[in-house]
Amino acid sequence: MKLNRSIILIIMVAAFAIGYLYYSQSSQLIQVISEQPASTKDDLNSFKDISLSFSVLDDSRFKSLRVFGELPVKPGVTGKRDLFSPF
Repeated sequence: MKLNRSIILIIMVAAFAIGYLYYSQSSQLIQVISEQPASTKDDLNSFKDISLSFSVLDDSRFKSLRVFGELPVKPGVTGKRDLFSPF
């Protein structure tokens, strides 16, 4: 019985040590990832040069798409009846 307790204690100490090492490395990684340069924080000027290309809509494959089924989609009766409903 004493051997079982000491094995459990060794496993718990090893688990805490491994968890501490993992946490200490991941917290440093989170700090590195979360730090942003001061020039890009809350700056909308980076969006002024964005241009959208609608050339995909001119593709023959896009124009050959067809609608199947009914439009707009009419939802059917699905799911279970609410067992806790008063009605």
